[in-house]
Amino acid sequence: MRLAAVLAITMLAACTSTTGAPAPSTSATPPATASSEPTAAASGGAINPPSPTPPQINSPTVSCRTGASPTAMVMTGGYFGHLIYDVTDPVHPRLVCTIRATSAHLFTGDTFAYLKPVSQTDTDVILHSIGSGNESKVASFPVNVTDPGLNAVSDEAWTPDGSILAYTVADPSRYTVRVWLYSQGRSREVHDYGQGIGDCVCRFGLPPQVLAFSPDGEYLVDGWAAGKGATPLTVIRVADGALVYTADISDSNAVWSRTGHQLFLIGNGVQSWTPESGAQGMLGNAWSFLPGLSPDGSAAAYTAYSDPATQLQPRVYTYDLKSQRASLVVDKMRTQILFVKDGWVWYLEETACASTDQCPGSTEPTGNVLAMQLATGVEQPVSFAPAENPTALSGAMGSWLGVFAPGEFWPST
Repeated sequence: MRLAAVLAITMLAACTSTTGAPAPSTSATPPATASSEPTAAASGGAINPPSPTPPQINSPTVSCRTGASPTAMVMTGGYFGHLIYDVTDPVHPRLVCTIRATSAHLFTGDTFAYLKPVSQTDTDVILHSIGSGNESKVASFPVNVTDPGLNAVSDEAWTPDGSILAYTVADPSRYTVRVWLYSQGRSREVHDYGQGIGDCVCRFGLPPQVLAFSPDGEYLVDGWAAGKGATPLTVIRVADGALVYTADISDSNAVWSRTGHQLFLIGNGVQSWTPESGAQGMLGNAWSFLPGLSPDGSAAAYTAYSDPATQLQPRVYTYDLKSQRASLVVDKMRTQILFVKDGWVWYLEETACASTDQCPGSTEPTGNVLAMQLATGVEQPVSFAPAENPTALSGAMGSWLGVFAPGEFWPST
C-alpha cells in the first residue's frame, strides 16, 4: 500500500487548500553515494579509487508514553506512520505512541511489534513494551523492506510473530510488480501483477495497492486494480504459493475478516470470498473509500458520495454484516470514518473547497475530529490534548489519508 499511499498523497495535495496540513515530498531519498572525484595518494601521486560509502539505513522513530496501561487502544495509520491512542474514553483520548517510517501491529494490551531495518539486507521484528519501554527482537527477515531507496520494495505485509512476510518489488522495465513470500525460512516469488498507468486528481486518490495476510495466516491477497494495464486482485495460498482465486477486474479493494480467511472484495458492490464457498455477492452498495471493520468483526465502516457523479457530498456509513444493510451515520459532509472500539467511531468534518483554494470543486477536512457512539446516534467533538490531535500530526507524518485511516485495536475482539 506504500506506493499507492504516495500517489494518493500527491493527489490529495492537489485538492488541499493552502491552509490545510502540508503534504510531504513524495520522492524517495536516494542512498548516499561516494564522491566520483579520484584522490591522490600521499606518496608518488598515484590515484587511488574512492572508498565506497555504504548506503545510510533509515531507522524508524518510536516514541511512547511509558507507564501507560490503557484498557482500550486503537492504532491508526499506515506506512507513513502510526498513532496509538488510549480510547478508554473515546471522546477524550490520550496519545500513547507515535511510530514513524515503518509498519507496526498491536500485539497485546502492553506491546506492539514494528519493523526495524538493521542492514541493507536484514529487517528485525521488534517487540516494544508500552509500559516499560523495553524492546526485544522476536524475529528477523532477510530483506530490508522499510527503505524503498535501497531495494525498490513498494509494500510489505507481515505477522507480528515474524513467521511470514510478503513484499512487492516494482519492475519498471515490464510495468509489473513482483510479489515475494518469505515463510518457513525461505523466500520465493509467488506472483506478479500489472502496474497500471493513470492518476486521479480527486479527494481519495487511486484505489489502494493491496497486500494483506488473512488473520489465520493461510492466504495472501495482492494486486493493484488501478489505471490502464492493471490486472485483477488475486489470492495466494501461503503453504505452497498457489494462486487460488482471481477477482473481477472491477474489484479494486479488499478487506479480510477479523478471524479466519473470509475476504470482502469491493468494486461495483461487495462480494464475500472464502476458499470453501467461493465468491458470493452481498447486498448494498460498495464500501467506496477507506473501509474498515469493527473490533468484533460484525460491522464495516466506510466513506461514500451520496451523489457519485458530482463527488461533492461525502457521507459516512456503517454496514451490518449479518443483515447486509448499510446505515447513514449522519446526513452531513463527513469522511474517513473508522472504528476506535466496539460501538464507537471517529470521522472527519468536511467542507467544500473555496474558489481560492487548491481544490476548487472538491472538499477537504476542516481539521475537526468527531465521535459517535452508534447506539445513541449523538455526534460530539473529540477533545485531544495539545499536540495530540491527528490534525497537528498529519503534516509531519504524511497526510490525512496516511494517518487517519482504519487500523488495529486492543482488545482485538
